Amino acid sequence: MANVQRDLSVSVFATRLLRRGLVALVGIGWVAVVGGATPLPATRAIEVTLTLPVDVKEVELRFRSARNRPMSKITDISPTHPAPATVLPSPKPDKEVWYPVVDLQLNAGVTGVLRWQTAPRLIAVNHHFHGKTEAGQLEMSVAAQQLESWENSVYCEPAVALEDFYLRALVPVINGGLKYSVQGLGEEWAGTVARVEASTGKEIEILRRDPRPFVSAQVGGGATRPLTRGNLEQSLRDSVNYLLRSQNRNLASPTAGGLHLFYDLDAQTYRSSHWIWGAGPAVSALLEAEKIPAVAKDFPDRQLTDRADEIGRSGLALRIMDPAHPAYGISLSRWRRAIDLPFGYEQCAAVSDALFLSGWAWIPLYRATGNIEYLRATELLAASTARLMKAYELVPQDYYVDRREWSEHTIDESGFGVEGLRALFECTHDPRYQRQADDYMKQHLAKLARADGLWERGWNRRTGVMPTIRMTRGLGWSMEGLLAAHEAVPMGGYLAQAQRLAEQMAQWQRPDGCWVFIADQPIERHGISEKGTALWSLHFYRLYRATGDARHLAVARRALAWCISNQYRGPDRQALGGIVGMTEHSAVGAGHRAWFKVTCAYTTGFAALAVMEELKLLAIEPRIFTEKP
Repeated sequence: MANVQRDLSVSVFATRLLRRGLVALVGIGWVAVVGGATPLPATRAIEVTLTLPVDVKEVELRFRSARNRPMSKITDISPTHPAPATVLPSPKPDKEVWYPVVDLQLNAGVTGVLRWQTAPRLIAVNHHFHGKTEAGQLEMSVAAQQLESWENSVYCEPAVALEDFYLRALVPVINGGLKYSVQGLGEEWAGTVARVEASTGKEIEILRRDPRPFVSAQVGGGATRPLTRGNLEQSLRDSVNYLLRSQNRNLASPTAGGLHLFYDLDAQTYRSSHWIWGAGPAVSALLEAEKIPAVAKDFPDRQLTDRADEIGRSGLALRIMDPAHPAYGISLSRWRRAIDLPFGYEQCAAVSDALFLSGWAWIPLYRATGNIEYLRATELLAASTARLMKAYELVPQDYYVDRREWSEHTIDESGFGVEGLRALFECTHDPRYQRQADDYMKQHLAKLARADGLWERGWNRRTGVMPTIRMTRGLGWSMEGLLAAHEAVPMGGYLAQAQRLAEQMAQWQRPDGCWVFIADQPIERHGISEKGTALWSLHFYRLYRATGDARHLAVARRALAWCISNQYRGPDRQALGGIVGMTEHSAVGAGHRAWFKVTCAYTTGFAALAVMEELKLLAIEPRIFTEKP
């Protein structure tokens, strides 16, 4: 446990001695006079101890995180964006979504405080979860129950600057003594703590920790790490710890127990706890990693299974369970973001995403825990999918919950829905699910297959084919569907189609092992597809299992070597073990954080699963892989 279970009880003590305006701070190994910055050691907890006049009965403390200097917003455009004029709609709507960060535990009684440059007409805090709007005011308080850990969304009309955000605690003073402890959410906390002078309302800073100097993360180009057992096991440990740090531990959150899908290195915050489907590979990675002795020794027995179970139950809780609802039995997929959407969000339920989640998370968790709810949820999802397969030529991509309508389009990634049907068939041996997996894939191939082995980008019920853009990640989702279909229906001819698609992708793999975001285009224009590279590494391992073709194994290993060589090992301790990407879809979707540096939980999950495929091969035939990527 030494590698992962850090002592969370380390405290920083600040004793404030009042002498007519002269304030001294006493901490661990230092004494300073307020007026200059007082450094704090890197810790997970802050404990404030004040000595005050005996007639003081209560003190207001204000905690400001350095992660809100500056505060990010939906209209931010990366300075590295190659086409910044294309990012926002024109004309841009007169509204804004700000993302204040909460990186401290929300103790009882804590409130958040927003202060605006000028009072907006309308404000909505985390509207995608709570649905509440308020009339604008220059300063307003937000109850802890309405705040999320890490990223919060604060919508305003018109677009007004959110000048300040802090956490406010009213702390009782007993006979002149005050003691208050708050836990940091991250590996380290930076920011300021101030108390408010009751008589004047003036803030007096009592603690300060400045953030580490910003070091821009590297994307690609990492020092080559051969696929030795030691490197693989270290990579897996790093991946597991990254996934555990990404979990949403805020019990008041609607997505409690699930994952924040992204960590944004430029803004230094976790994002998108509401991107539900992407947590699937993390669940399988945690369950499988617990079987690896080099990883399991760092954790109490079944801890990784328990944490995976928390992630899985979070997804179960977000299913639509009204039998009269058009998306009955389907779990929410995500809240899509865009500045031109109402309050900046749109709630989506997707059949294919839910099937993906069930294949990677629910059925593996049923096998690991025996919880029948996971199996029943997947069976209900399969029944809802069958109903939609009869109603449509091709199951629509999304049900827009707020609009109350199905999308007109289906895109290539919908193919990965076979993963859930495959897992259900393998678990139950019920031939209904084998036939359904076969029919589901046939419907997709009828609309999306191409003569060259690629898939079209999508199909629209009104306008027809959406031509392929050769996106590495999108084609990877198509490949996942083909591999899952082959595993469910070995005589269905899907392996040959998977091999044809693989041949195309192998041609586009770069010498260092990665792929470009648009597979056949220059890396300078589109960036490295770190998500696609991890995904395709696992796919080529699965393909090698099916074919025994050494060429497939060579491609898988080059991609995996790139992944473990480019796991983040820099100064931002939250990002350790992730793989940094920076493309037009950094945080998935061109309308949010494009060309910012972001790590992704499902990237880490797929990389971890690929590592374990290689470890299985080493167990069969021990050797050292030394080929340079």
